[in-house]
Amino acid sequence: MSLLSGVLLASCAEEQTDGLPVDVAHASAWTAPPSIQGAEQCMDCHEEIVQQWSQTGMARTLGPVLLGGEGEPGELDGVLGATDSVSGFQYHFAKTPDHSSYVLGETHRDNPGFALGYEVLFGIGSSELDRSYAVAHGKQMWFAPMEVLTEAGGRHGVLSPGAAIARGSRLGVPLTAECLGCHTDSLPPAGFPLNTIPSKSEWSPRGISCNACHGAGEEHVAWQESLDPPEVPDPILRVSQLGRKEQLSICAACHLQGDARLVLNSKELGPPPPGGDLLEQRALFVADTPTNEVGFVSQVERLALSECFLQSEMSCTTCHDPHRTLHGPAEREIVRDACSKCHATEMAANCGREFDLSNNDCASCHMSLTGVFDVAKVRIHDHYIRKDISDALPASTEAELRFAESPTGDWRRFAWPGERPPSHQDDLGLWMMALAAGAHVDKALTLVDAAPGPAADALPMYHHVRGSLLGQGGRTDDAIASYRRALFLDPDLAPSAINLGLLLAEVGQEQQALALLTDTLKRFPQADGAFRNRAIVKLALGDKTGFGEDLERAFAIAPTSELAMGLAKIYGELGEPARRLHWQKLASQLSP
Repeated sequence: MSLLSGVLLASCAEEQTDGLPVDVAHASAWTAPPSIQGAEQCMDCHEEIVQQWSQTGMARTLGPVLLGGEGEPGELDGVLGATDSVSGFQYHFAKTPDHSSYVLGETHRDNPGFALGYEVLFGIGSSELDRSYAVAHGKQMWFAPMEVLTEAGGRHGVLSPGAAIARGSRLGVPLTAECLGCHTDSLPPAGFPLNTIPSKSEWSPRGISCNACHGAGEEHVAWQESLDPPEVPDPILRVSQLGRKEQLSICAACHLQGDARLVLNSKELGPPPPGGDLLEQRALFVADTPTNEVGFVSQVERLALSECFLQSEMSCTTCHDPHRTLHGPAEREIVRDACSKCHATEMAANCGREFDLSNNDCASCHMSLTGVFDVAKVRIHDHYIRKDISDALPASTEAELRFAESPTGDWRRFAWPGERPPSHQDDLGLWMMALAAGAHVDKALTLVDAAPGPAADALPMYHHVRGSLLGQGGRTDDAIASYRRALFLDPDLAPSAINLGLLLAEVGQEQQALALLTDTLKRFPQADGAFRNRAIVKLALGDKTGFGEDLERAFAIAPTSELAMGLAKIYGELGEPARRLHWQKLASQLSP
């Protein structure tokens, strides 16, 4: 699917203008079209609301890549490519010769013979600001290292955040349900690895539907259509009847990213069901000292700093009608009306004696328009509402591109202002997991022997992360014990079984390791990591043929030049020159 022929890649490259910087020309304006996917069941009773909703970015935040046709351009036609000036990798989008799909072409500045292509699977984002893409490599899906940025002059390609932060990483960010959970309430089927490409019969990409905020839509329809008087209450969730904390939790599930976020229900994919307190279901870590730099989905975190929020009962829906696009004229009226309830006198004095509702916008003066630190060249309104924003960063400021607001891991647990924090707020086990997730290994290692709280101790992933840290710290026996605990709590936790298998081989228990990894592969046949580790175990047992076979199986799932070189080496040692040359050639095709 991803190792396309050189002929195809050559034809793709011809559609690009080589050597031009990305700001010389732009593709025409394009945004994902309105969509009612997932909300069809609501149309009979709520047609007007659904039609309004279909125009929002949320309804359009995930979907197929439109190819165009009959004189209509496709969404990626004319988009100029992007070059990683540090590593030399170059990217561009192009259609396959039969125009059945797009591919992301990858070449290299210093190696004219190198060319790869990755099938584009679907788009992520409405394209109002930017749009990312999922691409296939082997049997797994990844964030494309190039995305499309929308600016005043049109659209052009830029490096995606992962590729811009870690230059040369190429396909460095796997696309999992955790990533997709804020773009759809219809996630791909759970499996392992988490970025396994779902079959088209299993899943098709669509945006967020009514169920994301209102819960059991299908059950509500059945309840409404019941011929007999229902004996149970209407299962639909009416958001307006929830408390402020529960209302905020629905929005915060996607608009309160923080620097680290831990899922406290090991069986849950994507945001938790609406109606509860997010902070009972997620442990969220934010920068200990807020700055003027903001993240792309920092809205709830920043709003909670505002005196308007602290001195009132405002929630997100105070200023936003979630069923309407942010760009509609009614949206500004809602904002101004909300502000006027508390600030009518100030508005009259400072915005003109006759307040012009058509031209004035409270956000312009009290919510600075600023760049974000985790997506290049994208600007949003900082939701920290202030009387004076003169010290805010200018909209033209380019923040240092990074994923975390506090890259040093100087964090605090987010809590609702004025509310009792969750019982697990000070759980050191959760702190250890968060620090490890943020790659603060040294800080996390200081907590591996601290007693975890009940929330962390009940999590299989706590014991998995602890096992990984102990292994890195050279405490193999303790790491083995921690992985065994993780598997006791969740026998299907494949990452723990994969890591445990390798450690068992290291301490001389090769047969036990072989059995564990073989059993894991029976249950998770796409687990390329299990194939790789089993190959190492087989090699330790003197089975070079089995080593090669397992590496080939791993390669079929996740092709890398390193795997191909390993196979070339083993077949050379086995006296099979033709197979050695075959894998050497594949290694050179995968890396310049």
